[in-house]
Amino acid sequence: MVTTLAAAARSAVTNGVHGSAPNHVLKSGAEFCQRRHGGNSVIQGRQADLVGHGLREASGGEHYDIGRDKTALAFCPLKEIDSRSDFAWAAEWIETACVLQGLAMTPNLRNKIAQGLELLKQSPTRTLTEFVANVQELSIREALEHYTVSGPMGTLLDAEVDTLGNSKFMVFEMEELMGLGDKNIVPVLLYLFRRVEKRLDGSPTVLSIDEAWLALGHPMFQEKLREWLKVLRSKNCAVWMFTQSLSDVFNSPIRDVIIESCLTKILLPNSEARNETSRGIYKVLGLNQRQIDIIAQATPKRHYYYMSSLGRRLFQLGLGGVTLSFVGVSGKEDVALVDRFIAQHGEKWPAEWLRARGYEDWANYWLRLN
Repeated sequence: MVTTLAAAARSAVTNGVHGSAPNHVLKSGAEFCQRRHGGNSVIQGRQADLVGHGLREASGGEHYDIGRDKTALAFCPLKEIDSRSDFAWAAEWIETACVLQGLAMTPNLRNKIAQGLELLKQSPTRTLTEFVANVQELSIREALEHYTVSGPMGTLLDAEVDTLGNSKFMVFEMEELMGLGDKNIVPVLLYLFRRVEKRLDGSPTVLSIDEAWLALGHPMFQEKLREWLKVLRSKNCAVWMFTQSLSDVFNSPIRDVIIESCLTKILLPNSEARNETSRGIYKVLGLNQRQIDIIAQATPKRHYYYMSSLGRRLFQLGLGGVTLSFVGVSGKEDVALVDRFIAQHGEKWPAEWLRARGYEDWANYWLRLN
């Protein structure tokens, strides 16, 4: 995966973030734009439906707003229980859900869960409601009712058919979910983590976490992030973290893991970089006073400061009009206009979108490719 950049002296710079090995990335600042360059991309965060909307739709991507009332998204967490590892994960997931509801787990209850899953193997649907009907223990049935169609989380966790797709570009918006409390958050996160990890087959993949303060503020997400930063490079997956403030990272219990694992760091202009508090944070990242001055004097929404083992440099994104026609679409009016083009032109909407913006040759090129 290679990004083309323009340095201050107008020379071309290439930023390889998925070369011989994937490179975890930390990007901090108050403005950014997400891009997809190939392979698989999974983005988790808030307001993800606006950021990158045009790019996602043109790439055939999928967007899921988890926790919203008006959503067709539904999970079937117990669908895959045939392999030993899937069976063990499902048993642990059920145990966690029961504990969240106040049930003290015992060896006998764990055996009841395993027996219920063995019975569920014979069913083609494998819903949570069916498991509850099978399990021979009242306390487990009562604890899990919250997550069945009889409870408030049933519409999301008790489906007969899992509606989570398999696109190479998937976006999960989690702001609503993260406000629902641990009894509701944890089972959903555990299932999403499992689905994401099972998709890592060695293909170049980017796991992009927008508004990383949400992840860093939740203990389970925080520990999963620590694990991902340590192990996902071996699966050819790069973790990209985006946060508006470096203090989110600096104050995190996993600060050292983030700083050490994210070998590429991209910092946005910050006029307050030279004050005592900010300067201390930048020095922890390894910047000297001259480099801090560069960040303080850089132009917002134009400059970026790049740091990696390859060197350090102030740059601008070398994005042309065609690229900006998709990655630059993030305002509500632009998003609404994209949706109108999709409704009017169907699968050919990217070509008509380019044509409307004056890129006739590129529109025809897109049609030839598709």
